[in-house]
Amino acid sequence: MFQQLLNEKTSYKIIYFLLIFLPLSIVTSSLLMNLVVILISLIFLLILVKEKNFIIFNNHFFIMIFVFFIFLVVNLTNSIEISRSLGRTFGFLRFILLSSAIFYFLSYKNFKYLKFISTSWMIIFLIVTIDLLYEFIFGYNIVGFSNQFPGRLSSFLNDELKIGGYYYGFIIITAATIFHFYKKRFGIIFIIFSLIIAVLIGERANLIKIIFSTIIFFSFINLFNIKQKILIISSSLIIFICVILSNQDLKNRFSNQFLKYIYQNGLSNYYVISQYGAHYDSAIQIIKKNIMFGVGLKNFPIECAKDEYINTKFTMHGARCSTHPHQIHLDLLTSLGLSGYLILMFSLFYLLYKNIKNFKKNNNLFTLSGISFLISTLITPVPSGAFFTSYAATIFWINIGIILAFEKFKIKN
Repeated sequence: MFQQLLNEKTSYKIIYFLLIFLPLSIVTSSLLMNLVVILISLIFLLILVKEKNFIIFNNHFFIMIFVFFIFLVVNLTNSIEISRSLGRTFGFLRFILLSSAIFYFLSYKNFKYLKFISTSWMIIFLIVTIDLLYEFIFGYNIVGFSNQFPGRLSSFLNDELKIGGYYYGFIIITAATIFHFYKKRFGIIFIIFSLIIAVLIGERANLIKIIFSTIIFFSFINLFNIKQKILIISSSLIIFICVILSNQDLKNRFSNQFLKYIYQNGLSNYYVISQYGAHYDSAIQIIKKNIMFGVGLKNFPIECAKDEYINTKFTMHGARCSTHPHQIHLDLLTSLGLSGYLILMFSLFYLLYKNIKNFKKNNNLFTLSGISFLISTLITPVPSGAFFTSYAATIFWINIGIILAFEKFKIKN
C-alpha cells in the first residue's frame, strides 16, 4: 500500500502525507496544525484547477456551505469591528477546502488508501491515549510536559487544557477503524479503555459529548444485538463512574463541584452563580439586540463589555465577557444573527438527514462515526469552544469530510 502511494502524482503524495500527519499536528502545535490545514487546502485547490475537476460543486452540501461563506463575507458590513472579523471570515474557506480534500482523497480510487490513512490516525490516537495514561500515573507525559491543574490532563499540548476536544473528535473515528478493519473484540476493549481515559482527562463538557456520541454509535452499530449493546454501554458507564469516585481530584471536578452542587441547589441556581451563566446571559441580550445579523465574528468580547449587558442577577456578571459565549448556538447567533445561523444549520441538518438515510442503506461505520459526532456536537447542551477557532473548526470539518466521503460509495471489508 505504501509503495503504491509513492507511485501517485507528487501533489497527491503530498496531500496524503499531510492528511496522515494532520491529527498529530492538532495535538502538538497550533502553528503546525494551521500550516498543515492551509497546505492541504491550497494544494487541493491547485489540483482542482489544474485538473479542471469540479467534483465538489456537484455536491449539494458544498454548494450550501459556499453560500454560507458568501454570507460571512457580505455580513462583514454588519460587523461592529470589521478588522477583527476579516481573518476568520476569509479563513473559513480553508475548512471548506479541508473537508473537500478529505472527501476526495478518502474516496479516491474506491477508497484505495482508506485503511492506510485511518490506521495511521488510529495509531496516533492510541499514542495520545497511552501518553494520557502515563501523565495520569506519573504527573507528566512521555516528553516531560506537565500542567499545573489538579484533575486535568493535557498530553502533548502541555499547559493548553483542550486535549479533550481532540479526544472527542477522533474517538469514534478510531472505533470505526478498529471495528471495520480489525477484530470486533479489540473495538470493545478500545471503547471501554478510551472512555476511562476520557474521564481521566477531566474535561466535563467533552466527556459528556464523548459519552453521548459513543452511545449513538453503539445504538446503531449492527455488529451486536441489543443485549450486547446494553451490556457494553452499561459496563463502560459503571467502570468510569468507579474511576471518578476512586480519585479525589476527579471526584471534586465531576461530583463535588458539579453534580453534587446541582443535586443540592438545582440547575437554575448553578446557572446563576456560574461564569458560564453570565456568558450565556450577555450572549442572549446581544442576540436580542442584533437578532438578524449579529455583531460579527470575534466581536463578542467587545460588545459584551458594554454596561448595558450588566445583569446583577448573575453572581459573576463582572466576568460575563470572554473570547466567545462558550456555547455553539449562542456563539453562532451572536456572531451571525438568525440569518447566518439558519443557513448553517439548514446545511448541517441536510447533511445529517441525507447521511442517516445512507447509513440505513449501507451500514457504513465511518458514516455512523461522523453522524454520531455531528449530532452530539449540535444537540448536547454543554459548554463548547468557539465554532470558528482553528482547533475546534479543524476537528469539526475533518468529521464533516468523513461523512461526505461515504455519501455515494459503499466500501467493502
